[in-house]
Amino acid sequence: MEMDNPNPNEEKKREGRSFLMAREPSVDRRFRPRPEKQQRLFDEIRESEESNSTEDDLTDTESEYEASSTATAENPSDAESGPQVFLRLRPVKMSCKGYLISDCGNVLVTMNANTENTSNNVNRMEKHFSFTTIFDSEVGQRDVYDTCVGPRIMDEECATIMTYGTSGSGKTYTLLGDDVRAGIVPRALEHIFSMYSANIYHIPKLKVINECVVFLEDDATLMEQQTRIRLLDICPEYTHHDRIRQVIRGDHSFKPLEGNDYSVMVWVSFVEIYNELVYDLLALPPRKAKLSNVQRTNLKIVGSNGKVFVKGLTRVFVKSAEEALKLLQLGQQRSTCASTAINAKSSRSHCIFTIDVLKYHRSGMTTQNTYKFCDLAGSERVDKTGTIGSRLREAQNINTSLMVLGRCLDAAAMPSNKKTNIPYRDSKLTMLLQASLLGKERLAMIVTVTPLDKFYEENLNVLNFASIAKDIVFKQPKKKFHSTRYSGFIDASVGVISQEREYIKSLEEENLNLRLANEQLKHDKLLQLQLQEERLRKELHDAYQEMLAKSLKLAKEQNEKKLANIRREHEANIAHLNRIHAEKIEDLQEEIDELRDGNSDIEIIDDEDED
Repeated sequence: MEMDNPNPNEEKKREGRSFLMAREPSVDRRFRPRPEKQQRLFDEIRESEESNSTEDDLTDTESEYEASSTATAENPSDAESGPQVFLRLRPVKMSCKGYLISDCGNVLVTMNANTENTSNNVNRMEKHFSFTTIFDSEVGQRDVYDTCVGPRIMDEECATIMTYGTSGSGKTYTLLGDDVRAGIVPRALEHIFSMYSANIYHIPKLKVINECVVFLEDDATLMEQQTRIRLLDICPEYTHHDRIRQVIRGDHSFKPLEGNDYSVMVWVSFVEIYNELVYDLLALPPRKAKLSNVQRTNLKIVGSNGKVFVKGLTRVFVKSAEEALKLLQLGQQRSTCASTAINAKSSRSHCIFTIDVLKYHRSGMTTQNTYKFCDLAGSERVDKTGTIGSRLREAQNINTSLMVLGRCLDAAAMPSNKKTNIPYRDSKLTMLLQASLLGKERLAMIVTVTPLDKFYEENLNVLNFASIAKDIVFKQPKKKFHSTRYSGFIDASVGVISQEREYIKSLEEENLNLRLANEQLKHDKLLQLQLQEERLRKELHDAYQEMLAKSLKLAKEQNEKKLANIRREHEANIAHLNRIHAEKIEDLQEEIDELRDGNSDIEIIDDEDED
């Protein structure tokens, strides 16, 4: 719980607690209870009532200061705040008397209605859990966004939005929504592009590489554009974006920011943690491979100079909210889901969708605003989900990573005089969420609960988990500023006269205009080359067709001449053969006549002899 003035006798109260007033062990304390750290439930209620107004004041006065790990007594003047923990109750057909919201509106009162089925006195107790805000079943997606996410984007703060709850309690619905009721991620994308609508830069010139903002050269810019086009080509068809956008604009009135002295570039990435392995959900498949048969590669998490990043993670440059939602839908299709006894489409992994907003100022400075939306897999009990085989292994890894996350929150919530190292290296999930666990980014947790008696024990673990996060106190983070090649020149000119400053400003504006003109010339030259290529292709095609026609005509004439010569030779041969056969016929006829004349003379001689 957040408090401006901690009670100096708090530590004495902790030591004097009785096991009768102990708080129910949470998920991460199941095997290692610590009675000396338990908290009196009724004291917690009084403290929550006294500090409600204080929490609102802290939220309204957030400033831009860099975060260290946690607040300490040596620096009492530093502004302090903790994670905001919200509770959302899923609508159910039959109301349950075991879950009640107090009159103040931010305390949930639970009590196990099935007391005859348990002999544990702790489970029969009435328990109170305080939250920043509680959303009942009648609260829609608009109010959830306006309370949990909208202020962070308006203040341009780095933030991590985490949904946590049992399987099937509505975590993914809160983040993504459906075809009619948009979740907080589509609303955040529309909010970002509406805020910077006049300053969106349509060429990827800045990019976050290994958690450092770098300036991309022309070749790298071209490669990023090709990657963006290839990924958008394989994205599934997103037909209901216009309807979703109309719904969002009907619920919100996002106003653009004033000023045109900066340019904004937006990048998105999507990772999945499945069985303690990290996969890139936006990885570009090989050109010859089918989308359904792409072999996934396990990526490595690297830590350097206090920064943690996924080595080789694909970051995609987007120009509109529609493009980002297409990539989000592509990543959803690649994520791991399965059916259990509780949820027909249960997430079997933790997914983190990241939006990086890079602002390039004319002064030569860049700022980075990162928004992480973490969809935690639901905590499960094997006896109720009925998981076996690979599903059982997935559930074990999910529960283990959530238990490590609970230990990290528990370590962060310890008093400053008993502070220990946060064990974020024990899980891939906590390694990626290290910045928010150390207080370097704003952390907001949306806890979803299905208020039914049959889920009482699971909900109790979830609520205890959330109560740990409510006790954390961090220093307020500040924006991430990065120096570019112009920063040293600007710093050196602080003491010069106003005329020189105006001259420097004019040079910077001229430099920016020259860059824009250079990009426009490149675009025009590329278009001119494409047109010239098309014209040359057409001319080459026409010349080839003409040459082919001439060749066909010449071949036809040559064939006709050859055919005429062959006919003449054939006719001459036939005439020659006719003459030869005619002469032979004449010779034979003469021989026949001679034979006939010889026979007649013989007959005449015979007649004379007889006489």
